[in-house]
Order: sequence, then C-alpha cells, then structure tokens
Amino acid sequence: MQSARHPLLVTCLLLLVGPAARAQETAAPGAATLPEVVVEGQHEGPRMWRITTGDHVLWILGTVSPLPRRLIWKPDAVQAVLKQSQEVVPAWPSYGIGANPITALRVYIQWRRMQKPPDHMPLQQALPPQLYARVAALEARYDPHDKALEQLRPMLAAQRLSTRVLEASGLTARNEVQQTVLELARAQGVRVRQDKLRIDDPVDLLKDVGATPLSGEVACLDAVVTRLETDIGPMQARARAWALGDVASLRALPHTDNRTACVSAVSTSERVRSLIERAQDDWLVAVEDSLARNRGTLAVQTMDRLLGEQGALATLRAHGYNVEGP
Repeated sequence: MQSARHPLLVTCLLLLVGPAARAQETAAPGAATLPEVVVEGQHEGPRMWRITTGDHVLWILGTVSPLPRRLIWKPDAVQAVLKQSQEVVPAWPSYGIGANPITALRVYIQWRRMQKPPDHMPLQQALPPQLYARVAALEARYDPHDKALEQLRPMLAAQRLSTRVLEASGLTARNEVQQTVLELARAQGVRVRQDKLRIDDPVDLLKDVGATPLSGEVACLDAVVTRLETDIGPMQARARAWALGDVASLRALPHTDNRTACVSAVSTSERVRSLIERAQDDWLVAVEDSLARNRGTLAVQTMDRLLGEQGALATLRAHGYNVEGP
C-alpha cells in the first residue's frame, strides 16, 4: 500500500492513507457554485528558481494549492529544463507499509474504525453550538445532500467540507502540475527520485491519530471553517497569480493558515510528530543530494514551503547555495 503525497495537507492522516482519505472530488448535485476562477489561454506558471553550486544547477518549480480546475498549463519551460536534467525530485515522498497483506488488512480495518467519531458522537454533539452552526451553513450552501458529514469525526469532516467548497469554487487541490512534470520526465527518460517514507508501525500510527483529543480536532475544524468562510477569494487570486507567473502577488496575498491547527491536533503522539518531521525534511535532503550528484536537477515544491524566512529557499541560501529567481 503506497501513494504519492496528496497536495492538501490537512492532517497527518492524509499522509498515511492517501487516496482512501479523499472525499469525492465531484461537486454534489444541488451544491452551490461560486464564480469560477477563469484564466484565459495557456500559461506556464511562475518562472523557476535556479539554485547553483559550481557548475551544478537545481531548478525548482513552485506550485500552489488549490489551482483552477480547468487550468490549461503549458509546460514548455519545464520541458526545456528536463533536457538539461538527470533527475526530478517530487514535492513529497511516497510512503510504504511493506507488502505483507495481513498488515494491509489491519491498516484498512483500523482506518475504517477511526473514521467514526469518538464514542460515536454525531458531529452536532461533538462541536460547540456556534461552530456547528457555521459548519451547517457551509454544508447547506455547498453540499446540501451530503448526509455523511454528520457521522464523521471533526478532522475528517474538515477535509470533506474543504473538498466540497473548493470544487464548488472552480478549484482543485490535486497537484496536477506535479503530475504533468513527472509524466514529462518519464517520457523524456529522466529519472524520478521518488524516495519512499517507510512506516514500520502503520497500525499503531493510525491508532495514535485516532486518539487525537477531541479539543484538537475541534480546533482543526474551526480553522478550516474560518478559511472556507474568509479565504475563497484570496485562494482564487493566488491560483490566478500562479497561472500568470505573478510571484510578487503570491508573496503579497494574505493566507489563512489552517494547517498549523490540524497538524498540531494529530501531533500529540511522538510517532506522528516524527513522521511529519521526516516527511518535511526528506525533500531538502533529496534536493541537496541531487544537486551534488547531477549537473541538472528539477524539483517541485509548494510555494508556501519555498517562500518566507523559514522556507526552503532561505534554507538553501543559508547552506551556501546561490539562489536566483522571480
């Protein structure tokens, strides 16, 4: 059981179970629709960063999530870079729990168990009345016929609700830009460095996530609801800015962060904290190793992990590399 990392980092849980945790990605019949973000023509996205040491070059393509669902992406610049590259590094590692079918079955059973809320409480009972009213308002507007939300634990309700609202807004959290890059790389015979994050105790890890305190799950859902209430316009603006290659706007646009609350919620376990840290650190290790070995490397990473004083670009600069870019 393995999967590439889903671009919407809501909880550590999504890192573990990938496709199994994804809500359906088609808006429900009768759901509200917002004016879609429309980006006319074909666009290449932002110019890539260029990191050098000696005569070795690392190009980094920054992505954002969500992006327009109907974006027509023209990857000419990526194809040109691939001709000079020996390796491509995706934004996240794959993960693996081994090939033992008994382990896979135990993981599936544990995953099914942990979807249900603690003590089988309906969502209305698990949430403060004001927060439940906000959730109900979003559900009524975007997915009025979805009866499953009420039976989900708060952090999974957050992920399902987020998917519905994004779809209704003409956005998608799927990283189709990275998928295109990987397909082009394989077509051109360029190696894809898909490091695997080994999970030695997946059942216990899921148990730890399932034991997340209710207060943490409620905080996660509250943060997601706040973002859905206030950030749809900026999300659409960020998607448009990415398509047009406008990095200045990407830096300037406000961003409501719901991930901190959600990751904190599942990080009460040392096992979970360690996995999250490994997943975040492995990309930097991989790109520095590839930069040292290859004359040319292309990497993909999300803008929010690249930019800022604590971002990967600042870290690479602090490690002595020359960083050029938009």
